[in-house]
Order: sequence, then structure tokens, then C-alpha cells
Amino acid sequence: MSSPLHRWHGSTYLSAGWAAALSLRGTTLPGDVEGVAAVTIWRLSDPQELRVTTEADYRLPRNVIPRHYQLTLEPDLADFTFVGNEVVSVEVVEATAIVVLNAADLEVDSATIRTPRGRGTLATGIDRDEPAERLTLTFPEPLLPGDYELQLSFRGMLNDQLRGFYRSTYKDEAGNDAIIATTQFEATDARRALPCWDEPDLKATFGVTLIVPDGYAAVSNGPETSRTGAGPGKVAVTFADTMVMSTYLVAFIVGELDATEAVDAGGVPLRVLTPPGKTHLADFALEAGAHALVYFADYYGIPYPGDKVDMIAIPDFAWGAMENLGAITYRESALLVDPATATRTELERVAAVIAHELAHMWFGDLVTMKWWNGIWLNEAFATFMEMKCTEAFRPDWKIFLGAAADRGAAMEIDALATTRPVEFPVASPEEANAMFDTLTYEKGSSVLRMLEQYIGEETFRRGIGSYLAAHAYGNTVTDDLWDALEQASGEPVGEIMHGWIYQGGFPQVRVEAEGDQWALRQEQFRYLGEGHGTWKVPVLYNGAGGPGRVVVDQAVTISPGDDALVNAGGSGFYRVRYSPALLEAVADRLGELEPEECYSVVSDTWANVLAGEVPAPEFIELVGGLSEETEPSVWRVALTGLAELDRVASSDVQPALQGFVRDLVGPQADRLGWTPQPGEDDLTRELRGLLLRARGGLGDDQDTVAEARGVLEQALESPDAVDGEVASAALAIVASNGSVDDFARFLELRDTAGTPQDQVRYLRAAAAVPEQETAARLVDMMLAGDVRSQDAFWLAALLLGHKDTGAASWQRIKGQWDEVLAVMPKQNLRRMFDLIQYRSEPEVAADIKAWLDEHPVAGFERHLAQQMERLDVRVALRERESDRIEQAL
Repeated sequence: MSSPLHRWHGSTYLSAGWAAALSLRGTTLPGDVEGVAAVTIWRLSDPQELRVTTEADYRLPRNVIPRHYQLTLEPDLADFTFVGNEVVSVEVVEATAIVVLNAADLEVDSATIRTPRGRGTLATGIDRDEPAERLTLTFPEPLLPGDYELQLSFRGMLNDQLRGFYRSTYKDEAGNDAIIATTQFEATDARRALPCWDEPDLKATFGVTLIVPDGYAAVSNGPETSRTGAGPGKVAVTFADTMVMSTYLVAFIVGELDATEAVDAGGVPLRVLTPPGKTHLADFALEAGAHALVYFADYYGIPYPGDKVDMIAIPDFAWGAMENLGAITYRESALLVDPATATRTELERVAAVIAHELAHMWFGDLVTMKWWNGIWLNEAFATFMEMKCTEAFRPDWKIFLGAAADRGAAMEIDALATTRPVEFPVASPEEANAMFDTLTYEKGSSVLRMLEQYIGEETFRRGIGSYLAAHAYGNTVTDDLWDALEQASGEPVGEIMHGWIYQGGFPQVRVEAEGDQWALRQEQFRYLGEGHGTWKVPVLYNGAGGPGRVVVDQAVTISPGDDALVNAGGSGFYRVRYSPALLEAVADRLGELEPEECYSVVSDTWANVLAGEVPAPEFIELVGGLSEETEPSVWRVALTGLAELDRVASSDVQPALQGFVRDLVGPQADRLGWTPQPGEDDLTRELRGLLLRARGGLGDDQDTVAEARGVLEQALESPDAVDGEVASAALAIVASNGSVDDFARFLELRDTAGTPQDQVRYLRAAAAVPEQETAARLVDMMLAGDVRSQDAFWLAALLLGHKDTGAASWQRIKGQWDEVLAVMPKQNLRRMFDLIQYRSEPEVAADIKAWLDEHPVAGFERHLAQQMERLDVRVALRERESDRIEQAL
């Protein structure tokens, strides 16, 4: 169904009722259509006509509602096919002779409907609409309101696109290819495995039986209840019915898998399943998972809603993990790890991903958004809760300080004219899939953290528990969450949060002295151009009377004290811009601030360099005072800014900048050395690796490079003899200074690596080698299938972002455009442009933009528009700062 269109001064615009902040094909409409930034349009043959797709174009009729699916599936892992049969208990709400549900890439052989104890009626029409991904069943007589059973027989392919019911390949112990059949249904791919009502609010219960080769593992959402013979060499594995849940949470996995013994996690049996021979890498996951299950049951005040939890490592997986109730699937590197050789960051990723998925068992699985516009309710909250849980699991990791970098990544996108609101109308499956981005996860979780800190952690927790209890097994909209938090806090939460969720962008709070007061005023922060948004900004500050809080609407004044600071605690999703005199005073006591606060001051200053509001020499001078800093996260944001300046600095200036980096990191690096001391904590180990990497890479210190080669050899000969952080740093230093021979060795090491983390490390090292020959080889490997499709997007991103070889890699990829896109799962295509902003050479940037104008990547128009605007920001940075950097050196 199309919305009404209206002519106005020769242009086409949406009626106010259909205003939507979505992605554009081709151009960006001016904003301010009922307060939103842009609208989704589809160009037709007449350039003056615009067809607008709406949610109604994709929603199923509500005259037939599913209540229970009884599903039997038999995958053939040799032929990459499957056959299925399902009996769906449905309620006919309104008389109809037509039943419409979702199906895609399936052949439906028969359809019969009957009352529970009546005769069956065959469908006279079984019509598939592949573009709409719908199946229409026509029956000879209208079905009167009541209960029925719909029986469908169907078949399909185990695809290699990492979605729906698909196949994952690995090498067995004999070196032969082995197959795992597995699922990935979010957002709208359950319809590729079974005909179903594939919308989040059409919840039902599910009973699953899998017919598999005898001796194979079979896993689904519920616990296994029986295993019986099903013909020569086959068994039928039946699982207990699930709770009421959405189709995207159904899962089934079949293959030769090893399983750990179940551990008791607060009364819930928890296992890890892996490809053969890898369960020795599961201990850390079991520890983190058991902690998370107990933590969340306590935090929410609600027991785990399933009967068991299986965590399954899948060799080919498009995302990090998927929160299927009771049968959570993971990319191997997000579940399996050896703590003896892993870096702290690698361990944190495993713990955080596990916590994220288990948080979903309540927030997402038990209580689910009504439609995909509300996906942020799932993902942002799970991202926020993964940090809460991991903080409790490893307090010494200072998770929320480390997460400031993720907040910064979201702020970078949100400072663009091409940003979007966290929540906006969603129509098509493509638009639903596009919602899984930095703004949904990182901006959403950051504004939740800001709200939690403003109203208080315990108050926030009570509100969340009330929300989940009130809506258990149901579906919600955003206002339901705000209502619960308002009742718990007595604060106008909905009024405060409306602007953060329903409009794109964020504010900068300007701070100026007015007599003995500080005046706080907000303005929208943009890298390019001006914005006109306003927010109710919940500001925490340190003032004369101690800690304070205030909502900045337009302008307020506070009373400063000796330790005055705006954004105290550093949790605000806004920038702070002090007047020059006030910033100087803050900078003078940078080392006295809390780490999160120090991080924010450095991050805000760098953001203003990108915006052209602060010259690069001022940033260099600020970070020059960090030589005694001990927090890796603060160092990381400072070094990130310096690395960007190194990319745009003129060749005459680069040696001086490298010398500045060596002088900056040298004292701390010398103090820490190459060998950990007894009793060191994980963050000190991480800091050592970070500073060594900076001195040998960004600082181009050849003595460090030589030392790194010796350390790497030692680590390869005896992995337990070298700390994981140091080994990782040595590898990175050698790679960034590496040769063709180093490249060949890295690939050999990748192929024989004993852990998923090592496989990723060596492939990343190969991509870091600054040789055109090796960069070209990696493109060839991608096209030849020598790189897993799940890794192709990030490998392409690294190649395009490489300081020395990236421009040539762009030409190689452009010359084989269709082939490159074909080797990546569609859902990951956009991510290959994540580092494209580093191609800020003006002629290369212009070529990239012209090419993508002529070769758009369908479904990801907004994401690419954002990447092109990020590229413009760096081109402008190069033009402004390439020569004047040396003023601070």
C-alpha cells in the first residue's frame, strides 16, 4: 500500500502522517518533516514521482493467528537440502478463504487445513510471491472463526548465505570438509526455513523434531525429550515445547558436535557445544555464562524463562551471536578462547557477547518489541546489560570506561547530517536488517547508561524489573519502558528521553564563565554544517556544593567550585566545549580527574578537531600531558587522534609527529618493559601491549621493531613463555613493518592456529603488511574462497583503510566489484566500508564517491551515505591540518 503524495512547488513530499526518518535512494531530503531528518523514497521512471513504502506494505493480515507450531525437519548434509512438515494450530479470527503467511526460498508441496477433530480440506491454491516473501493459501470454502490445524509439507536448500537454515563448513580431524546445518533467523529469515507468521508480535509456542543421522548432535530451543529410530541410520530427536515466543528466536543445529558436561547456573543446566576437538576452549565461556545467568535472574528479579541453555560455536556465522532461546549460536571467536594466550580485550569480548545474549533471554525473548522499529529496545538494552554483567564478573576490567570508545563510535555517526533517530518507522525486511547498526546498539545503550546514572542505578533496576514482569510473554513499545521507569523514579523519563530516541544527533554543551557562575548552553554538534535539534540534556556536574544534576533545556547556570566539571562521571551522550580559559584550567588537572572524565575531555577535544572548531596543535598539546596516564582507554583515545593526524600530515611533518609519539609513550613503555611483573592486573598488561604497539608502529621506533621480532619468535616457539598482550603487540609491530615473507608466514600460522583468536590475529597481521603485492593477494584469496565469507567484510575494510596500500586496494576492489560483493553475506556488505574515511586523499575520495553514486549497494543507502560523509570530514581535516600540525611539535 502506498501513502498519499502531494505536489508542492514542483517537488514531491510526504503527507505528515507518513513522515519517516529512513534511508534515501540517491539524495537526502531536507529535514524537519514533522521533526524528523529524512524520509524513505523510491525513485520511479518519472523523476517527479516518489513511491513511499510503509509498514502496512509488509504486515500480514490479522485474520488468522498462529498459536503453536509442531515442526519436523530432516536436513540432508550431503546434498545441502532439507524437507519439512509442520502442523500449525491457528485461530481464525475473521471468516476467510485465504490464509497469508511468510515463506521465502521454499517449495511448498501441499497445504491442508482441518478443525482439530474434523476432516481436512486441501488448499486449491498455493501461491508464492517471492518478492514479497509471502505464501497465499486459497481454500474452496471460507473458514469460519474458530480453531484449526494447518498442515504444510515443504522443502528447501541449506544455503551458504549464513541466513535462514544454512550450512557451515569446517575441516574434520582427517582434513575433510564437514558440515553443520544451523540457523540464523533475525530479523526476517525464519521464513527461509519454514512457512510461518514471521513477525515479532505473532508469538506462538514451538515443538521441534529433527530427523538426523544416528550419532549426530541435534539441538533446538527446548531440552531433548526423546530420541527414536527413524529408518536406517537415522534418529528422530524431539524437543520439549518452547514458551510463547517470536519466530526469529527459533533455532535448530545439526552436526558432529562435541558437548561439555552441563554446569549448574542457578538451577539452569548450561553447556557449550563445539565442532569436534574444541571443547577444551570452552571453560571460560562456561564460567562467564554461569555468572551471567545468575546475575540476570537476580537483577531482573525473574527466573530464567527457559529450561536449559546451550551455547553453540558455529564456524561460519555472520554476526557475533544470536539470542535463540535456550540454543544461543556464536561465531567461534566470540565463544571459544584460551585464557592463557588471549589478550584482555579478547577475553572481554567473549564475556561481553555471552552476557549480551543471555541478557536477551529476558529483554527480547521474554518481552519483545512489537515491530522492528523497536529493535533498539532489544539490542540497546542487551548492550547496556552486557556491560553491567561484565562489570560484576570482572570489576578490575573497568568495563564502562572501556565502553567509552563504543560511545564515541556512535557519536561519530550521530554527528553527521546523514544520521538517523534510534527509533524510526520500519517497513521492509531490508530496512529491518539495516537497523542493526552502531546507533541501535551503541547510541541506544549509551543513552540508557546516561539515564541510569541520572535517576540512580537502583531506581533504574526497579523500573526494569517492573517492566519485564508487566509484559512477560508479550510485546511492547518504547513508551512502555519509559512508563515503568517514570513510576519507579518519579522523574519525567518519557519527556527527557523523547528527543534522544526520536531525533537523530546529539548536543554539545557550551560552558562559559559569567561572573562567579558557569553558564551551560546547548547546541547541536555537527562535523559539517549546522543542526537545529534541541534536547533535554541530563547533566551531572561537580560544583561548589558538591555533585549536582540539572536538565539543560536551553540554558542554565551552575555554581562552580575548585574541582568544577561538566559531565561528571563521563557518562553523558553529549560533547562539552569549555571556553578557552576554562578548558585550560580543566587541562591543568587532567591527571586528577576520574578516568571516565579524562577520557571525555580528550574525546571531546578530538571531536572538535574533526569539526574544525579546535586546531590540531591544541589537541597535540592536550595529550602531551598524558605521559603518566595509566588507563589504557584514555591512552587509546589519545593515540587514535594522533594516528588520524599521522594519516593526513604532510610528509615533511610526519617524522616530527612520530618523534612526538615516541617521546609521549616512551617513559611509560620503558617503565613497563616487555615482561609482566608478578601480581600485575589485566589492565596493566593491556597498557604495556598498547604502548609498545604505539612506539613500534605509530612512533616508528626501529629498536622496538627489532625487539618485537625477537619476542614474536619466542612466542611462536613457546606460546606460554610470552604474555598474550606482549605477543599480540609484537605481532602487530612486525606486521606493520612487515615484508612479503612475513605475509606468507602469517598465512601459514593462520591455517595452523589453535584458537579462533589466533586465526583472526594472523589474518589481520597479513592485512597490515605494507606491501602492494600482499594486499593484492588478499583480494585474490577473498575471491577464491580462501577467506571465510564471515570474515570477508572486515578484511576488505582493513585493506581499504590501510595507510599505504588502501588506495590501490580500492582500485583492485572496484575492478572486481560484483565478484567482491558476491563473496560476502548480504547482511555484512555495508561493513566493508567501515574504514573508508581513511581514503581522504582528495582524488581517491572523489573517485570513491563517484563510483558508489553509480554502483549503489541496495538496502544500505543510508549507511553508505554516512560513510561518505565521514570521508568528507577527513578530507576537510587533511586540508586544514596537514601542514599546521607541526606548530605543536
